Amino acid sequence: TPTAANFTHSIYYRSQSKNTVVLSLFPFLLPFSLSVSVSVSLTPSLPSSVSLCTMLLSSRLTLIPIGIIVVVAAFNWLRTWIQNRAFAASHGCQSPVRLSRLRNIIQQVKAMRSHTWLDMWCHRYSTVGTTFESATVSIEPIIFTNDPENIKSILATDFKTFELGDRRRRLMGPLLGPGIFSNDGPAWEHSRVSQEDYRMIGSQGSADNSLLQALMRPNFTKMQISDLSTFESHFQNLLTALPPVNPHSGLVEVDLQPLFFCMTLDSASEVLLGRAMSFLSQLDPPESASLRFLDAFDYAQIKIHRRSVLDRGWMKPFGLVYFLLKGKKKDKFEKACDTVHSILDEMIAEFLRSHYQTPFSQQDEDKDVDRNKKYVFLDEMAKTTLDPLELRSEILNVLVAGRDTTGSLLSNAFFVLARRPDIWARVRAEVDETFEGRLPDYTTLRNMKQVRNLLNECLRLYPPVPFNSRTATANTTLPRGGGPDGQSPIFIKDGQQVDYHVHCLHRLPETFGPDAHVFRPERWDDAALRPGWGYIPFNGGARICLGQQFALTEASYTLVRLVQEFASIESRDVEHEWREQIALVTKSRNGTKVALRKAEKEG
Repeated sequence: TPTAANFTHSIYYRSQSKNTVVLSLFPFLLPFSLSVSVSVSLTPSLPSSVSLCTMLLSSRLTLIPIGIIVVVAAFNWLRTWIQNRAFAASHGCQSPVRLSRLRNIIQQVKAMRSHTWLDMWCHRYSTVGTTFESATVSIEPIIFTNDPENIKSILATDFKTFELGDRRRRLMGPLLGPGIFSNDGPAWEHSRVSQEDYRMIGSQGSADNSLLQALMRPNFTKMQISDLSTFESHFQNLLTALPPVNPHSGLVEVDLQPLFFCMTLDSASEVLLGRAMSFLSQLDPPESASLRFLDAFDYAQIKIHRRSVLDRGWMKPFGLVYFLLKGKKKDKFEKACDTVHSILDEMIAEFLRSHYQTPFSQQDEDKDVDRNKKYVFLDEMAKTTLDPLELRSEILNVLVAGRDTTGSLLSNAFFVLARRPDIWARVRAEVDETFEGRLPDYTTLRNMKQVRNLLNECLRLYPPVPFNSRTATANTTLPRGGGPDGQSPIFIKDGQQVDYHVHCLHRLPETFGPDAHVFRPERWDDAALRPGWGYIPFNGGARICLGQQFALTEASYTLVRLVQEFASIESRDVEHEWREQIALVTKSRNGTKVALRKAEKEG
């Protein structure tokens, strides 16, 4: 009896009653992505592979169903091809520039080895074109673009036609689970509205009544973020975690990057879980739950990017072989995911036990008494679900937005300041003149020009998420990229992937001038600079980053406080140039190694 088999598997199955072999052909062996399974009853003496293939091909019972499948597949392929051509012609589409697959692969391998992968893409866009077609290990070609109009179409004007896609869910699922970074459609809308208040930090947003009835939306106004005491407490922990002053040089020599990521983990976890359950990774001992969580979380994020290669096109058979050879034994990535989940699950279980003991009605009465109580994400999520897995997934998804973007931004800002004493001097002069040794307040912090310009320029040249992708859910077009001049629309077929590179978008001379590659914060003083969709460090459209205002406020506060505490900064990195470490959020591969000189306190 013919046996159905997955098209990505090649299985040899032996039944208990008789010897049976099931052969499944991989899709790349047939032009129509055909998967065929044949079950053959064998004699005790198994014939050679050549004899077996000859026997199968000569069997009419085998050739007839294969022929039918081939004809149907060919007909469907031809019909789709005709429909696609008609759609493209009706929209005036022309073909984009093509980059050969072999050249693409060679360049990417070389760039990854030298940790210049992002710069390689910028060189491509300047030499090949702002929009072009190519592929590496994927079967179907991918459209690559850094054209602002195309990105606007993907993220805003044609938003409903593009989704994250199943592949992203498969890659992020083992670590983050279903949530804001991997869901599409109604599931994404549920996550988005449940967390909308998190994005609206610092604004007075209002919600549609129907959404209020369907999902929770806590009262989260700018009062919640304007209270900077949370940031100050974690900043004090950062100062405590710094190494002592070198008695010979009088400097504090330290790699700030891991400390920044610890600090932002602690502050984000306080917003998500509440002060009682928040992490204190800056002060905890090495084997503590917070540091084990941090190490596992960072490792898993790096591996997600690398594992993606084995989940694409022609590489899928190699990925299958890896998982078959691995068997039930968990690799380091899976163990890291288990560590992240187990630590967070214990905290959620503790939270749920306390909520089961105290009814929500009583909790609401208690909150009415204390209206100034700080917002806790987990408290509000629990009003819509008590499913521990859903709570964990939503927390992890928001944690990436609230923690990693801020840690990356701070690390890059001080990476630059250690190499640009002129910028350090301007920022420090503004801080001294504005606060005169006082702690920053929210209103004044938002209006500091030098600090704002510095962070904007860091986000421009070193965006935390330097590249992204979408998959078309139906035949559609992008406004530019086709034809000899690249100004005609291009056809995007149903299921085709489109990648865009924010890292390169932010370096376009057409948007930022001929010195777009230069770190120059004062460019943001130019009233004529209106980058629009040429500047999207936190993405854009409906999926704009949830942690945007949280990240900017915490980064500004930490920057000002460090400038108040230290009079000067010097680089201690062996490399002058920035090198990327690619993960879900990109950061400096070499960290932020600096030497700080403490400021003299007045009085």
